[in-house]
Amino acid sequence: MQTPIKTLTIQEVSDRAGISKHTLRFWERKLNGVITPIRTKGGQRRYTLEHILVVEEIKRLKGKGYSLDDIKRDLNRPFNSEAEHYNHQRADILANKIAEMVRTAIFSFLEEKTAKQ
Repeated sequence: MQTPIKTLTIQEVSDRAGISKHTLRFWERKLNGVITPIRTKGGQRRYTLEHILVVEEIKRLKGKGYSLDDIKRDLNRPFNSEAEHYNHQRADILANKIAEMVRTAIFSFLEEKTAKQ
């Protein structure tokens, strides 16, 4: 049996990332293919952990002064020797964020379990 994928609404992603819903929609259009949220039958956007990590990476690059065109090019760049170092850095950043989220979930679980005892 497959576990359902945890998804977040655009409002939840907006709150977590500290950016407006308008900005998320704009990035989705402007970056064409870099962020493509899942759509419900009613057309509402749903974001996965991978989407959130991409949003965080875009936010980081914007903070460094990258234009959206630069970000689109960099995040869509095929893997090659020139991009290898960049991709390893991205992988490290994403791995650290995932590890942080796992640690938080474990600590919350343990605190909840301890509180029940």
